[in-house]
Amino acid sequence: MLAGGPRFDQIRSNVSIQAFLTGAGPAVIGAIAGSTIPLGLAFQVAWQIPVLAGALVWLFVVRRGVVSALVLAAAVGIVVALSGLSV
Repeated sequence: MLAGGPRFDQIRSNVSIQAFLTGAGPAVIGAIAGSTIPLGLAFQVAWQIPVLAGALVWLFVVRRGVVSALVLAAAVGIVVALSGLSV
């Protein structure tokens, strides 16, 4: 990423790259949306549902970043696992 930084504007102005990104964005959104149902059905313990709800609020209401949502969800998961509630 750092090596391509100086050429970023040149890459973004490329018509072929723009066409790829125009199609790739909706494809990624569709893949993520399509995976939500199987992942949601894979919940094994009840505390995972409030963690997911909290992540959704964090991302869409508070409008914070994905990385911080993942870190917070991981922290909650670790605390719950260490407390013995994951059984």
